[in-house]
Amino acid sequence: MRRFGLPVSIVAIVLLGIGALQAQPVAVAQEGTPTAGDMMPAGVTFQPVAFALGVDVPPSPTDLFVFRVGLEPGSTLPVDASPGVGILLVESGTLTVQVQGPVSVNRGAGMSAGMATAEATGDMSGLSETVAVGEVATLEAGDAAFIPGNAAGEIRNEGQEPATALAFTVDASQGMTGEATPAP
Repeated sequence: MRRFGLPVSIVAIVLLGIGALQAQPVAVAQEGTPTAGDMMPAGVTFQPVAFALGVDVPPSPTDLFVFRVGLEPGSTLPVDASPGVGILLVESGTLTVQVQGPVSVNRGAGMSAGMATAEATGDMSGLSETVAVGEVATLEAGDAAFIPGNAAGEIRNEGQEPATALAFTVDASQGMTGEATPAP
């Protein structure tokens, strides 16, 4: 998942591991919790939630990913400048988003009232706010941010409590083995 700095190969390994676990006829216990090692910044966790590969979104196939992202206080998740786009929906805690592109933010607390006004007036402009390129967007539980493609930056937990969010990403389809398959 390149949108938030994870290469597709990591996603492939996770999905293959999940498939292997489901194929085992008996339950297997392990001691301790596996770590991502150097693959993941300290204090950051990813939990795959859903995916759809090769979705036909004209003009070309697209990969959709949903991840649950956890950031401990003081941790930072780099956002790479891939052409893919993403939405970050904060479930708990507070996250700070700062990227080199305009970020569109929907505030969860005012969404119901904003939707009622939009339905009554036909004006959707009050549903989101735009945060300028390079500026900081602070998101609380229920808030969502659209992160444009080609906008490098970072997502930080500057708070005192752990934070979790769902990250939805859309990027050009590369298939699960596209980066690891050698050319003939």
